[in-house]
Amino acid sequence: FMLGYGEMLLADVNEGHAYKLICDGGISPAWIIGHLGFVANRVIAMGGGTPKIDTDAWKPLFGGGSKPKGEADKQDSPAWDELLKVWREGHADLAKLAPAISEEVLTAENPNERMRPGLPTVHDFLSFVLAGHESMHMGQLSTWRRIQGHAPLF
Repeated sequence: FMLGYGEMLLADVNEGHAYKLICDGGISPAWIIGHLGFVANRVIAMGGGTPKIDTDAWKPLFGGGSKPKGEADKQDSPAWDELLKVWREGHADLAKLAPAISEEVLTAENPNERMRPGLPTVHDFLSFVLAGHESMHMGQLSTWRRIQGHAPLF
């Protein structure tokens, strides 16, 4: 559902305005999609799968605490089409991998120290990433659309 909702939100967003920040100090559709693709690949690695991107290279651009620069990101960031591809594939790969992750991995301590107090295990973190995290960022994307003058979807 979240992937389909994201596709609806992005249907009329193109590279020409995908890097536009929601506000000064805010985020852009390019950052949101790059971040979701990055996180999916990090969690795939956490669950024992093989990420399709170099997560170390993507972390400064799309990791937690990264600072989007708007149009300037076009120079340093993968192209919009690549961001979309990584997000779509990462989402699909994570959804396929999740049911196969071993109990041993799921019950292990969450390696994300910042999130560990509220999400102590890999299972807790994975549940958040598959539901809450993506929903939160889709809400940001929906808000960005409305600020830009796009029609509401619902």
